Amino acid sequence: MNRTFTQKSIRFSLLMLTVTGMSLGAQELKKPTLGFTDACVTSDHNGFPVEFTWNPNPIVNSDNEFIIELSDASGSFSSPITLARLTDKNAEFKFKVTDLKLPKNVSGENYRLRWRSTSPKKTSPSSDPFGAYFINVSESLVVNNYEEASVCDGTSVYLEVDNYPNEASYNWYNYSELIPGEHGPSLEVTEPGIYFAEINYGSYCSSATASNLVEVNIENSIGFELVGAKKLSLCEGQTYTLKTDLDDPLLTYAWYKDGELLQRNNQNTLEVNGSDPGFAGDYYVVLERSGGCKETTSTVSISAGSFESNLILAQGTLLLPEETVSIAVETTATNPSFQWFRNGTELTGETGKTLQVSVAGDYYVTISQQEDCIVKRTTDKVSIVEPESYVATINASSYTSCESTSAELSLASITAVKGEQTIQLEKSTLDKFSYQWVYNNKELSGATEKTLSIADARKNGTYALRVEIEGGIILNSESIELKLSLPITAKISADSNVRCDNGNNILIKSSVTDTQYDYSWYRNGVVLTEKGTSLSTNLTGKYKLEITAYGCTLSSNTFTIEDLNPSVVQLNVSDVVVIPEGQTKTITASGGDSYQWFDPMNELISSERSITIHQEGEYTLVAGVGQCQLTKIFKVTNLESYVIPNVITPNGDGFNDLWIIPSTYAYKKDVTVNIFLQSGTRVYSTNDYQNNWPESSILQTSGSQPPIYYYSITKGKETLKQGTITVIK
Repeated sequence: MNRTFTQKSIRFSLLMLTVTGMSLGAQELKKPTLGFTDACVTSDHNGFPVEFTWNPNPIVNSDNEFIIELSDASGSFSSPITLARLTDKNAEFKFKVTDLKLPKNVSGENYRLRWRSTSPKKTSPSSDPFGAYFINVSESLVVNNYEEASVCDGTSVYLEVDNYPNEASYNWYNYSELIPGEHGPSLEVTEPGIYFAEINYGSYCSSATASNLVEVNIENSIGFELVGAKKLSLCEGQTYTLKTDLDDPLLTYAWYKDGELLQRNNQNTLEVNGSDPGFAGDYYVVLERSGGCKETTSTVSISAGSFESNLILAQGTLLLPEETVSIAVETTATNPSFQWFRNGTELTGETGKTLQVSVAGDYYVTISQQEDCIVKRTTDKVSIVEPESYVATINASSYTSCESTSAELSLASITAVKGEQTIQLEKSTLDKFSYQWVYNNKELSGATEKTLSIADARKNGTYALRVEIEGGIILNSESIELKLSLPITAKISADSNVRCDNGNNILIKSSVTDTQYDYSWYRNGVVLTEKGTSLSTNLTGKYKLEITAYGCTLSSNTFTIEDLNPSVVQLNVSDVVVIPEGQTKTITASGGDSYQWFDPMNELISSERSITIHQEGEYTLVAGVGQCQLTKIFKVTNLESYVIPNVITPNGDGFNDLWIIPSTYAYKKDVTVNIFLQSGTRVYSTNDYQNNWPESSILQTSGSQPPIYYYSITKGKETLKQGTITVIK
């Protein structure tokens, strides 16, 4: 049955509920209410409004302090930053701090505020998230010295920030589209377009630093190349002329060797002399054209008349007992001959490319080749040595400490060591040794293989492998601290995860109840005093259980208790409903168990899920969700529609002096209005536009033609409207 209450009776009921709540409730700090959406902090502007409300029953003690705290950039209060301490608000149950100062190192999109009392100790819920950045630069960037740029087809050009090149992060745009992944002070450009940059101060604070627009044009390549061989040798006294297939004295040729500029002129040739020191290298030419377009030839490699060689030791230089070391020579010589030496003495008969070494010593080889420039060359020597010691290594395959429930320990390798030289022994050699596993410094009976399997957390401890090498050498491996996890899965759950305003108790239970384990409960990362297998609480937060046994701790899932989320109940309309005159609108709610609709006179008009309205005013929905109630308020207004003007006449006659845009875009905090000069310089930028431009802006008045401005209306990264505004005086 619907029942209609008068406005007077409703106010009396609300008053009685308030008095009753003050008598029965407990002192509670409410969520801070932000008086801003994003914080752009500068040295001259650092003060932001925040409103605080608390339930004064009981009243705080006389020595109480209210402490305002800031989270980190991710919204975590694991290490909160104290912003203010208030000692004069103990008798004010609702107050506003108008100039709350933020640290000068803020940089992120998800900061939150909270506040707490010291006597008694209470902590509020955290505020809504907000972006906050310290604005080190508050003026427009300069890119490419205000100049246009050109790039050859198939090449690139770099645009750079000239005036502030050392900031932490930048955003680059082409035709107002963000270029993903480009956050440095320079941008490599291969495509034509209109580019600009801004310092990355988040989604709200960045736009004030937007740079000038740089137009990049594409020029066609001329196409030129170095003629002749791409690889050649010069002997002493010989010369070679590098030449391009394009000879145009009106162009500039920049000659490079190994990346270093040799000369820049209008000559398409360069002579290389084999008698010049350091003549060998990689040569190429860069053709430089006006406008910045450059073309580069391929490389010509010129080497000295010689050959290259080096020694290859696939097994290293350590010589193991009863084994040999192979030394091979690799060379570019033509039809070479070889002679090997040990400790400076020629080895008779050793004239091949490979030498098998069974005796320690210093080895090298002489390589001979018959050509005009060089006849013979000797390689560097290599020292073949015997080991000084051996190192045994063990591992635990497919094992993660305190996560795996089983592990297999095994011998990984035995390495022979001589100074900094090492060589790993072959498997066939390892099979000849004897092994013994050691557990907590005691030999394990019967554990004499190269592997050992463990599948019991009660056997957690320190393991090592003792190895006996032929010849009586005993060595111990490094130890492994083995920690196997308990073969259980810890899960916590409860019948409900929602706390109503009446502070209902919620019982959280563990799926594991073995009394031989230790239990520790956590709320929001802080350990609680409860040590049992269940926890009763009426506080919101993130709860977790840790179970400890045999040196390992097993963590449960996170169980979150939250205050009833207002978004549980949804309306099929926004906060403001626009209805054309003479028409009606059906408003439908969802997510609640029951509904009560009140008209602008606070009179109950329906208890159904939907209502149909046509009258302007502020309507209220009270929805029941379980034992909780949620209130939704929406406003109904008439539809007003007109186009965005493209001409204004700010001559002071009171008609068309200001740029008036539809309320669809004006007075919206999530809609941003930007106005630019024809040059691309932004002259005006705001959200929540008040239909007041150019009231406080300096207009461009020079020139014989009326100035034209460009505007863009955006919501987030979406462009809603854009066009021109002609200003006629």
